Amino acid sequence: MRSVSNNQANKAAQLIRSSLLGELRLLLPNEHEEALSVVRAYRDDHKLALVTANNGLRSCLRTLGLEGEVTQRLKRVPTIVDKLRRQPTMKLSQMHDIGGCRVVLVSADEVEKVKARFARNSRSRNGKDDKIIDYVMSPRSSGYRAVHLRTFYRNRKVEVQLRTSGQHAWAVFVENLGEVSKHDLKSGEGPQSVLNWLRKLADGIAHEEAGMVLDETFGHELARLAKLAQKDLRRT
Repeated sequence: MRSVSNNQANKAAQLIRSSLLGELRLLLPNEHEEALSVVRAYRDDHKLALVTANNGLRSCLRTLGLEGEVTQRLKRVPTIVDKLRRQPTMKLSQMHDIGGCRVVLVSADEVEKVKARFARNSRSRNGKDDKIIDYVMSPRSSGYRAVHLRTFYRNRKVEVQLRTSGQHAWAVFVENLGEVSKHDLKSGEGPQSVLNWLRKLADGIAHEEAGMVLDETFGHELARLAKLAQKDLRRT
């Protein structure tokens, strides 16, 4: 397998980005393919790290006596290129989610247990703390909730996502709706009425998972937003 340094990856990614943004001439086909081949090889360098992370998560669940759905994925090359375009100051070597693992758990309590155990293991393995981003305490503007841990395996970045079943169901729904509507809803793009509805829906799921009872006012507001969203989706 071809190994790529961070410097090589960053140069190739910047060449592709600059061409896409019109900051330099369009690349010749052979130049574009060579730059893409470097990005592909850098992506492939994350495969072993991803497998190791997956195994580590499964071991963590066994130790805690928990069951959870563990999956892994490598970010597709077109998605990597699109993210470079959308974030023009990011170097490819700074992209934390080229390799990602996800664990779907029953409850927020289980998420906290896995987070604590996994963070301890990472500290022992890497000699430093993972960066933890808690989108449950501070949800994204889209309504997205989960706990993300940015860690390292085999000197490559891996992002671990911990979700409850409700948070996962919402995220899958948003992604599927985005594919059908041709809007990048998970990135906050699309009709405002749809984004408002999805945010309210995420709030409702969070409240129910916290044991709260949703009153009629909440239900009426969610239904109102859903009607507005459906109207705008039919127009697209």
